[in-house]
Order: sequence, then structure tokens, then C-alpha cells
Amino acid sequence: MLDLLERRPAAGAPQLTGLTVGDVIAMLETFDPAAPLMVQGESGGFEEVLGFRTTGVVLNVNSAEGFGPHDLPDDGARAELVAVVVRSAER
Repeated sequence: MLDLLERRPAAGAPQLTGLTVGDVIAMLETFDPAAPLMVQGESGGFEEVLGFRTTGVVLNVNSAEGFGPHDLPDDGARAELVAVVVRSAER
């Protein structure tokens, strides 16, 4: 029971279901370090990953088709959390 209590997220903590940086590191360690890293292009094909950057985001603010649910905060608004974003040639 104590183990279950320790794994609960802090009250008010964002509830995200995606991977964390730690998850990605563990996964990438299983691959050839010389293999190129790519992401799927928006309309098909693949793009090379150029790097990563951090940015503040707000959660669950977009509902329009074709947009991810999370976005940059409006000018003067505070971010809910800092996320690591994959940079590619087009983005």
C-alpha cells in the first residue's frame, strides 16, 4: 500500500500520458548510437532530428483538428510546465 501512495502524482501536478526524457533515454540506449534519428513528416516521408529545445507550455488549450492539444502560453501568461521539444528541419 505504501508503494502505491508513493507513486501518486502530487496534487495539482499535470497529468500527461506521453514519454518523459528518461523514457526516451532508456529506449535510445537500446539502438546503435550511429543510427540517424528521424521523425515522420507532417504529410509523409521522414525528417532528420536537428536537436532539442526546452519551452514553456500550457496544457489542453487546443481542440481544433490538426493541432496538438498543448501550446505556447499567450503573451504575459505563465507556462504550466517546461517541455523538451524535438527540432527538425521544418519545425
